[in-house]
Formats: sequence, structure tokens, C-alpha cells
Amino acid sequence: MKLPPEQQAIRDRCFHPSGMFVEFPKPEIEHSIPERFEKIARMNPNRVAIKTKNLLLTYAELNRAANQIACAIVAQCGEQKEPVAVSLEHGADVIIVILALWKAGKTYVPLDPALPHARNKAILDATQARLIVTHARHRDYIGKIQKNLRVINIDNPAGTFSAENLGTSIAPDNPAYILFTSGSTGQPKGVLQNHRNLLNQIKRETNGLHICADDRLILVRSCSAIGGVRIVLSALLNGAAVYPLDMAQAGHAELAEVLAREEITIYDSTPTTFRHFTPGLAHEQRFPHLRLIRLSSEPVHKQDVDLYKKHFPRGCIFANSLGLTETAGTIRHNLIDHDTKVMSDTVPVGYAVEGME
Repeated sequence: MKLPPEQQAIRDRCFHPSGMFVEFPKPEIEHSIPERFEKIARMNPNRVAIKTKNLLLTYAELNRAANQIACAIVAQCGEQKEPVAVSLEHGADVIIVILALWKAGKTYVPLDPALPHARNKAILDATQARLIVTHARHRDYIGKIQKNLRVINIDNPAGTFSAENLGTSIAPDNPAYILFTSGSTGQPKGVLQNHRNLLNQIKRETNGLHICADDRLILVRSCSAIGGVRIVLSALLNGAAVYPLDMAQAGHAELAEVLAREEITIYDSTPTTFRHFTPGLAHEQRFPHLRLIRLSSEPVHKQDVDLYKKHFPRGCIFANSLGLTETAGTIRHNLIDHDTKVMSDTVPVGYAVEGME
């Protein structure tokens, strides 16, 4: 689809200042997520992959950690394709485990510990997962949901496992995850996506927003939803760094500190999070390294654009995106800059992304 001139002009400026962007080639969607990740890890072994308040992992270290967990998973349930549940808090561990599951050829099924028991039990019943990866402190909680689950405790996975790549053959149509819709319109529905669909989404993200190895992405979205998975893959399949921050614990002041201290270049959240975060900013806080603010999952209003123009530099671009769990992420977006005039209270969602109508 040909964009209007004003949209194309903004998109043409949506680059990291380093000019490091490398196009995500279409043939790579016919592989698997581990193949792409392991290629990126070989190319960038010493680059930062994940950084939290208390942990820093390079690509080489992240790859080794995921390989060891993947070996533990295969030791428990073999190499057959099957769903595996994950119950972990927001942070580095859940990213390591998701990669491990894909390396082992399994399907990621998130069980958010913050959700009610009944919802998590319904997810287990629907997916028929026989194994769960979690922390020791969650064992009692897991026992209340399901009695007969096998458990891998990542605090102590019981055994010494290889840190080498498994070399498992994973077809592009292998299931990658089952994520459940919110249930706001009725019973939550499980949505299954395969490796090809996710890689195709990350290709559109990479090429549309020019994500590169020099980018730094904040992760405030949960990895139990498509938004969180999208951010993680947009970073780790391009050699960029992802910075998980648990907003329930950190608060909005710490979010501002991390954006500034870590020189974050891409901010991605719901409009609600953005609205709670920005009013507390001092007027002089303008985050000079931030090149893209992206809001999705809820309607965006003129007040959100006004907050963006007040607190963020002119070089930073604002993206209003629409995506659904059922479509594996973003399907349309509208790019805005400081010169864009928003004429109505609700901001239009804009134009279809590459390959979508």
C-alpha cells in the first residue's frame, strides 16, 4: 500500500541515528525463531541482549542460558511437539525460558501468576500442557491449579545440561505459542501462532520501524500478551537490547530514570501506561535518545499526542498502532511527529502495515 506523502516523510526519518539498520529479508520467515536468534547471537556475542536492575546478559550468555533450560525441558518430556506452560514474573527469566521452549521445539503457554487461579486453570485445561516451568516459590500456587503437572524449577533445574545449541529441526509451521485473549467480550480464546507468522510480524516491525542492533527497547508489557512477545523478538532478532521493567514494582518515576539512564531508543506501551507515566515528568525531561514512542491495545486520544509533544524531543516519532492477538500483532499504524495536527479527540489508527490490508 502506498502511504500518503506526509506519512512516508515521517517513516523516512524513522531510523536510529547510527544508520546501522539491516533489512530483515523475506526468505528468513521460512526458518524458525531459534535459527534467526542463533544467527544473531553468533554475529553479536558480546552485545547486550538483556539488562535489568540486577542482571546483564550478552547474546552469548543468553544463548547458553536458554540452551541449558532447553536441554532440561527435552530431558523431561522428549523432543515431540507439545505445549509447555510457563509461570514466571516479568523479567529476564521469562525471556530465557521462552527462547528455551522454542529451541526445544515446544509451544509457549504463559500462566501469569498475577491472574486468578480460575483463568490459569482454564488455560491449562484448554491447552493440555503436561509440564510447567516456574520458580520454586510458585509450587504451592501451581499445585492449587493442577495436581498432575510435571515441574521444572529454573532455580535448580536438577542436572547439568549442555550450553551448546541443540540443533533441533524446527519447521516454520511449528506452533510457537498459544496466547489467550482478554475475554473482555466473553470467554477468553486461545490463539495459536507458528514460527513463520511470528517471523513475518518481526520482519514487518524491523523493516517498517527500522529496528537495528543499536536500538534499546524498554519492556513494560507482559510476555503473556502479544505486545510483550513482539517487543522481545523485535530486539533479540535484530541484535538490539531489551530492558525488562516490572511496572507493578518499579513505578513511573523509575521508568523515567531507566529511559534516561539506559538511553532507551524505543518506548512501547498501552496508552493507559503512557498517561500515568508522563504527567509526573519535569518539563525539562525530554529523553534525547528516544527515537520512537509506540502506543497500542487501546484507543489513543489527542491528549496523548499533546503529552508526547510536551515531553519528548522533536526527533522522536509517535506511532499509534492497532493489533490483535488473533492477527499476531500489529496490522495498522499511524505515524505522528511534532508538526502533525490532530483534529479530533480520537487519533486515527492510520494505514495498513506491509503485507496487510
